Amino acid sequence: MASHRLREAIIDVQTILIVGLLYWLLREEQSNAYLRTWLSNNFPLGLYLLAPLAVAAISGTLLVFTAIRIVLFVTNRDLTLGSGGVLRGLNFLRKQARILNSIKGTRFSVLLLTSFGLTFSFYSYFIVGIVPLTALGISCIILGLTVLSLPRQIGGPGTRAMLQGATLSFEAQLEQSTVRRATYLPPDDGGVISAYIPLSPETATLSLTEMRRAPKSLAGNNQKGVLVYPVGSELTKVPDFEDGLSIEERLRYILVESANLCSRVMAEETGSRIIVGMKDADLNIQGQKYLESLGSLPSSLAACVIVMARNKPVTLIEEKTDGNRMVAVFQLLG
Repeated sequence: MASHRLREAIIDVQTILIVGLLYWLLREEQSNAYLRTWLSNNFPLGLYLLAPLAVAAISGTLLVFTAIRIVLFVTNRDLTLGSGGVLRGLNFLRKQARILNSIKGTRFSVLLLTSFGLTFSFYSYFIVGIVPLTALGISCIILGLTVLSLPRQIGGPGTRAMLQGATLSFEAQLEQSTVRRATYLPPDDGGVISAYIPLSPETATLSLTEMRRAPKSLAGNNQKGVLVYPVGSELTKVPDFEDGLSIEERLRYILVESANLCSRVMAEETGSRIIVGMKDADLNIQGQKYLESLGSLPSSLAACVIVMARNKPVTLIEEKTDGNRMVAVFQLLG
């Protein structure tokens, strides 16, 4: 994750350097009468590109998109989720920024930057012979190639198949039992994440210690609950979960970049509730018992991430789907 952030930062730095280069060319054009005369006779388009309004428009656009990228990938404060489970607060600008960050948007950006850079640098160097403008074109080419080098998809169908297959043993264990919503438990002394699943229709309030002491297999007909290990129980061993990362950053790393279980994830914490919105979530899970107790596979992994981030027990309250979007609501306990 650190190297991914570094590459994202390189793109932002290169964009800022291009803006600085444009500003330097503008100052040079204003103070150098010979350059203005030469541009007027040999490269009239350069006068329009280096006009104050044109430079301000180009620089402003680049800086706005750079600021949006910083908000999306660093601060993660660009969204608001309604407490009723309805996604809101995504205006047109934010939607377009998300689209530009998708795979198709990335390919289009690379094609646009490299094509413009090649054409502009060739024309500036071989036809009009302006080295600063040639450097601007080369900067666009470098920026496009840097964007191309960024990994946009790590997981795939193979990863999803292995995660779904990990639920089959759980399904076989509780096939004959009546299950209720599980409580995800934080790791104990560097251990793994576990989940307590009530097997009795009676509602009983158990302490964290009592849930952790629950049997790990079915021992009898009057058993009240069982302790299981969900698919994301080993997330405690992920080295990229650094201190200071927000819940949304961790969810994006696990659900989008690693497991590829959704194309986009957003999160907001309201009091003791955490609302997670996912787009294009993969809900194809084999095992009705897993779904009834631990939730869908994306929600189950999201619960494990939240447990790690807050170090508190978490339960999944509800899951709602609306077209290609899904909203999962989690409750922090304790």
